Amino acid sequence: MRRQYLDTASVLLLLSPISAHAQDDDLQPITGTPVSDQSVFSGDFLIVGGGAVLVPSYEGSDDLVVIPAAAVAGRLGGIGISARAAGLALDFIPKREGARLGFTLGPVVRYRSNRASRIADPVVARLSKLPGVVEGGLVAGIDIKHVLNPYDSLSFSVDFRWDVSGKGGGQIISPGVSYLSPLSKGVAMGTAVMSNFVDTRYAQYNFGISAAGSAASGLPAFTARGGLKDIGVGAFTAFDLGGNFLDGGPAFAVGAMYSRLYGSAAASPITAQRGKRGQVIVGSGLSYTF
Repeated sequence: MRRQYLDTASVLLLLSPISAHAQDDDLQPITGTPVSDQSVFSGDFLIVGGGAVLVPSYEGSDDLVVIPAAAVAGRLGGIGISARAAGLALDFIPKREGARLGFTLGPVVRYRSNRASRIADPVVARLSKLPGVVEGGLVAGIDIKHVLNPYDSLSFSVDFRWDVSGKGGGQIISPGVSYLSPLSKGVAMGTAVMSNFVDTRYAQYNFGISAAGSAASGLPAFTARGGLKDIGVGAFTAFDLGGNFLDGGPAFAVGAMYSRLYGSAAASPITAQRGKRGQVIVGSGLSYTF
């Protein structure tokens, strides 16, 4: 099975606009009645989503491929669950009903499979394959409700992740900001801006080219260094297929993200000679809220 580079945003577009409605006190003004009497989000709930995403063949590639994507989000036993690309994050901070300001803190884990299998570019394919890396760490964030209207929310968060599988994948810090708002009981929208900072081990693992790799591919040897890897901006919209997010059930989401590589990620020959700095991700998917 082909495993490709999958940005976090490609999973968030499946679930984030829907899980944004998991704020009970935000939902009440939409219907004018107490959510405890009708909302699937008033207690434990789970959102399961899946779809297809158009992504670069690897980080820095100019070849786009379609891959499947799946994710989960929700709240079980008071613990929040949010989606990550091939992973998830947990939130152990209790939420106070009616509070305008909330905090997030918990563990995060994801699987990164950049160049772990067959890739589209025949020259880059001659480089050594990269074993998939399991990244683990912490996520911390702040949520602000009722920013522009009585129903919306603005979130600031940062992931601190490092290779816990011992493959030499290095460390990555991913700060981001997202804005989510319902447009009606059955339509939600969101936007997000995110970036990634990496250490030298991460940069060399994903973008460096050794002397052996240079001889095999014909690309010049390259020593990568840490720093800012990319900045991206995305937008997504979700539609409840029953016309009301409050009663759960199926929903449909579409979204897109554009990111631009910087530093060694952009200067590496796998990007500069064989790919491009601009990276586009487009996806759509179905989800079901239980």
